[in-house]
Amino acid sequence: MAMRPKRLAWTKTVIAKGRTYVYFDTGQKDARGKKVYARLPDPKDRTFGQAYAAMLGHRERRSAAEGVLTVKMLVELYQKSEHHRKLAKSSQRIYEIYQRYLVEQLPTAPAGLIERKDIIVLLDKRAATPGAANALLSAISALYAWGRDRGHVQNEPTKDIKPMGMGEHDPWPEHILEAALKAKDARIRLATHLLYYTAQRIGDVCTMRWSDIRDGVIFLRQQKTDVDLEIPVHASLATELAKHARTGMTILTSTGTRKLHPSTLRKALQAFGEERGVKVVPHGLRKNAVNALLEAGCTVAQTASISGQTLQTIEHYAKRRSQKKLSGSAVLLWEEQTRKIQTERKLAPKP
Repeated sequence: MAMRPKRLAWTKTVIAKGRTYVYFDTGQKDARGKKVYARLPDPKDRTFGQAYAAMLGHRERRSAAEGVLTVKMLVELYQKSEHHRKLAKSSQRIYEIYQRYLVEQLPTAPAGLIERKDIIVLLDKRAATPGAANALLSAISALYAWGRDRGHVQNEPTKDIKPMGMGEHDPWPEHILEAALKAKDARIRLATHLLYYTAQRIGDVCTMRWSDIRDGVIFLRQQKTDVDLEIPVHASLATELAKHARTGMTILTSTGTRKLHPSTLRKALQAFGEERGVKVVPHGLRKNAVNALLEAGCTVAQTASISGQTLQTIEHYAKRRSQKKLSGSAVLLWEEQTRKIQTERKLAPKP
């Protein structure tokens, strides 16, 4: 029977099938919070002592590092920084949520010893929700980019980690859009008008106030980008707005006069689509609006001035625009230009 050797600090001994195995507690924890053990050579091997001394030295240095800066401490420093304070409020909230999750998963881990594999495990845990996984990746990347710039860490644990594929939100089918614009449910009808005729995100639409509309123009600052926009009120939207009493500060309200939460509106719009056999998301209406503007003959720049998006994003959204509608509006513009030239020729003095 194998004899259990004298126990050394930070080791555990396992005897299996007559053989003795010694493992060293490295002082680290994996992404699941479990201790990380490293196997030492056979105790009878002359390299055992050398290997143990090396691992003990690494552990002591790591313990010292833990006392200097943990992941929790790095997050606290970052969230107090000027860099974080200058972010848009929406970005601040997202980073704080997912950096808090990072701290919960790796509470005592040394910030400078986090590796790519640790981040991969955290992301894989959220594979069922790729949007959340990508937000987590973005929050950690921002944290470590700032930490390296300030000299707090040297490692780059998110390097070469690609965001998870999310697919794209499709524009609403025309018949569902028309149904929503004429819905008996006043909230669905008003929300659809606001989303479609302003081409804005659901969060911005839910915070729109009656006081933001002045002289036929909606003045707003996008939460995500901090971009200031002035959007002329579309005639159809003006007609719809006139049907609603100004019971609260915001245009869209829940029961009483309270502001309508985006998640509540999102669920209501999705339910509207599901009742008609179609899966829709509010963001799809943004694509409907962009495509409608382009199909009406607006330039990419003109369209971007309404939605507040980059020119590249408008071009990307435009992939789903209708060729038939585009060609129709193009010919109308062409005919108008032809008539203008013909009129100018008629009015021109004869030589």
